[in-house]
Amino acid sequence: MEQLILKYLNKELTSVEERELQSWLEEDSLNRQVFENMVSHWELSDVEINAYKEKVYDRVMQSSPSPVVEMESSKGWSNAWKVAAVILLAVGLGFVFNHMENQIQPKSAVVEQVLIEKEALFGQKLTFELPDGTIVKLNSGSKITFPKEFAVNHRDVSLMGEAFFDVTKDPNRPFKINTENIDVTVLGTSFNVDAYAENEAAVVAVKTGKVSVASRKGSDEVLLYPAQQASWQQDAKLKKQQIVNEEAIFGWLDQTMMFDDDTIDEIVKTLERWYDVKVEITTKLDTKKKFTGKYKNPTLRAVMESLSYAYDFEYELKDKTVIIK
Repeated sequence: MEQLILKYLNKELTSVEERELQSWLEEDSLNRQVFENMVSHWELSDVEINAYKEKVYDRVMQSSPSPVVEMESSKGWSNAWKVAAVILLAVGLGFVFNHMENQIQPKSAVVEQVLIEKEALFGQKLTFELPDGTIVKLNSGSKITFPKEFAVNHRDVSLMGEAFFDVTKDPNRPFKINTENIDVTVLGTSFNVDAYAENEAAVVAVKTGKVSVASRKGSDEVLLYPAQQASWQQDAKLKKQQIVNEEAIFGWLDQTMMFDDDTIDEIVKTLERWYDVKVEITTKLDTKKKFTGKYKNPTLRAVMESLSYAYDFEYELKDKTVIIK
């Protein structure tokens, strides 16, 4: 592995070697610690190296019965010392440098991880495949971040908004979705995560398989099976229940807009995301009144017509603005 690290330091890694190094780093925290030590000390200046080379070399000699590295030319000391430091760390002598923490603080090193971000803007929906074959359908106004290559023992993504996941089965690598308030962990299943920041609740609904949902602000956790859902609200525990109306949860996947006892405030949020418009309410409406409706591939005008009848208002469509009056 030291050969790969040396190639990394000299910026000579191929894409295949880069993935091999990344996998090794993710296998064990000790691997990453050793690597960071190597990179940190590789980046030391010549002045720092000259100031501490004798002290470090003495410690190496005390722990080895014979010289590990010979330095003949002071001119070539800097680069040779760096190579020696890398090799020493690779074979487990990283303590040589760790003992020097009180005298010198090496530059911090962070392994660069390539992250990919997919975003469905208002008025859009995206369907794509993750590196492991998992299919993701991203709803309007949603964003997901994931690594270019998943780790060898886990698959983590971050979600803001709503998405449907059809996860590729892999018993050795749990699939985990991190949101602002809940974490969802699975091995292979299909389910929907509704975690828009502006919503009062975050909801996870399972279509197939088994899903674990845990609150990030508490210790409660629930296990969900098909046709079950869990909802999280601020200052409340996770609530597990049977799914009453599947279309209200999964309908957006086939362009079905479904309102199920929703308030006008909740409806407005959906309309803004679905059609990429801004809704301005200039009149007083009954915000406690609930509305239920189902639309297949609806136009904005068709939805507004039924809403205007239900809530008794007039409206105007002006560019990308809906004015309720």
